[in-house]
Amino acid sequence: MNVLIVDDDEIALEALSHTLVTAGHEPVLARNGAEVLDKLHTGSVRMVITDWIMPGMDGLELCRRIRESDFDAYVYIILLTGRDGSDGIVEGLSAGADDFIAKPFDPMELRVRVQAGERILALETRTSAAEAASRSKSQFLANMSHEIRTPMTSILGYAEELDGSGLSASERREAIEAIQRNGTHLLGIINDILDLSKIEAGQLECEQIDYSPCKILAHLGSAMGARAQSAGIDFTIECAGPLPQVVRGDPTRVQQIIINLVGNAIKFTKCGGVRLLAQLERLASADGRLHFDVVDTGVGMTEEQAAQVFKPFAQADTSMTRKYGGTGLGLTICRQLAELLGGEIIIVRTQPSVGTHIRASFPTGSLEGVTMVDCPNEAAAVDEGPCLSEAAAAERQLACRILLAEDGPDNQRIITHILRKAGAEVTVVENGQIALESALAAQAENRPFDVVLMDMQMPVMDGYQATTLLRQRGYTGTIIALTAHAMSHDRQKCLNAGCDDYTTKPIKRHELLKLVGRKPRRKIDSHDVRCPCRPTAPGGDSGTDAGASADGSNDATMAGFTGEAKLTDELER
Repeated sequence: MNVLIVDDDEIALEALSHTLVTAGHEPVLARNGAEVLDKLHTGSVRMVITDWIMPGMDGLELCRRIRESDFDAYVYIILLTGRDGSDGIVEGLSAGADDFIAKPFDPMELRVRVQAGERILALETRTSAAEAASRSKSQFLANMSHEIRTPMTSILGYAEELDGSGLSASERREAIEAIQRNGTHLLGIINDILDLSKIEAGQLECEQIDYSPCKILAHLGSAMGARAQSAGIDFTIECAGPLPQVVRGDPTRVQQIIINLVGNAIKFTKCGGVRLLAQLERLASADGRLHFDVVDTGVGMTEEQAAQVFKPFAQADTSMTRKYGGTGLGLTICRQLAELLGGEIIIVRTQPSVGTHIRASFPTGSLEGVTMVDCPNEAAAVDEGPCLSEAAAAERQLACRILLAEDGPDNQRIITHILRKAGAEVTVVENGQIALESALAAQAENRPFDVVLMDMQMPVMDGYQATTLLRQRGYTGTIIALTAHAMSHDRQKCLNAGCDDYTTKPIKRHELLKLVGRKPRRKIDSHDVRCPCRPTAPGGDSGTDAGASADGSNDATMAGFTGEAKLTDELER
């Protein structure tokens, strides 16, 4: 530890310095009070040993000046004095000193008092850090309150409007779109919070599967191109040379990270554009690293702001929060996810009013024998809306019997309404025990349900237990999990219990209908003779897509995809 010693007596300075060096400290010498104040402003010293009697500024005045100064951290002061009696102690403590050493000093006493001062400074550091963290979290919670209440105001307000009368068809459509838009934004905020909590608890797991970088770029072109267009700026995707046809990693999380970075760049860019550059760096081994550089012409940051943006519960500054909104968690989550994947995120450069260049890098795994491909032109294409097959899937008609196991009354009503409107016959039960009994009874009567939609969190018996018991008792019908858990290991947990597929809440109508219409089949013995459940709409496809839920193009931050099953399947192909 650095200890600043001030004394106009060269012999005393040498003796104090020798004692501190032998105790393992690094003495910093000063010969007057003004020199002490200059050195303290550097922030490298937090303990001062000063003589009381000095020419010019004496020890008492130095103590007062130190206490009046606005240093970043507390400075511990030990006052050297030849005075006896309590009057001198009272005067010194009143001036701001923390401790005293009598002259002539005892070397052992000096060492012990310096060690005591170190313990106090360490405690003060921890206290200051805890207070700073508490302030950051309080500020974060206040910001989160704003971020949550803002979309909720629109959702509840427009819902109340729809409950009234006298709205025109266009006004009703506007209200519905506002509710959907703000609901999606609110879901993104919730996903951010859940992602960070899982990361900090060490409960977030990343997959290691083969995926296509080019397909990620193609999806980014669709997902982010439209957002850039609506912001009135350009968005381009480029590749600096060929990319591997497949790499090893977690495509869901890689895409989540890049979409967050590009989304941030678009949000903070008012003119010019955003460029995403993908390139491969080959390493000495057979492995490589994929670099995704996001370069914008936006507001940029100072060095101080750039140092804050990756910290949890912090943003570049509060004025940014007020002007642009956001939770302040996006970049924190991105960096921690990248590190979980064995990669990193760095700010290459940033300058106020010029823009920012940020890079995300990920390991590729072994590239031995991997084909290199040119970046497809369609990677930068802008998606103009849902494709015709998706639109048709949303309107398909189902001719099948469905058992819905769901304990939430509101969820029962909306899911039942969606399915019945599509032509399905729906039986509703409120817990896993009744679902078990109903499915087995229908199978025994030779009128099995074509699909069981199984909520995984229910009273009496949850969906995991009900599904496991159904499989143990020979039930071969299709079971699709309904769950509010959207992580990859949650999907696997459903499949391990015996589900054929899963979809996440909140439910999206066209995806639910497409999944039920496709009715995924279990890989079981060839004597499986379940009844078909197919769409009856003319020309409707039977739903060969393996997607289970959302398309991975969540608006806002994309944190916590609701369609990991579909995204993984698409990127693996």
